[in-house]
Amino acid sequence: MRRSTREYETALLVDGEVLVIEGIVYRGRTMLDEEGAERFAPLERWATTVAESLGRPVTWCAEAKNEPEARGTARPGQVLQNRLAL
Repeated sequence: MRRSTREYETALLVDGEVLVIEGIVYRGRTMLDEEGAERFAPLERWATTVAESLGRPVTWCAEAKNEPEARGTARPGQVLQNRLAL
């Protein structure tokens, strides 16, 4: 069975502003699973990688149809946990 996906407007934020590094804007559209506990895991990993690189907290956010869907903040040194194992 094929999973259904949904397009989200996604961004990485630092201090409430969209992150821009060397002219690269960390905002765009991303196709993610429409349902499931792990649907935003790619955004969490993305934010964690960037937070480690910058050495400061990075917030990720996802919107669908101009409505907030999910948001989280990754901090340097933070270990990602498998939510299914909790």
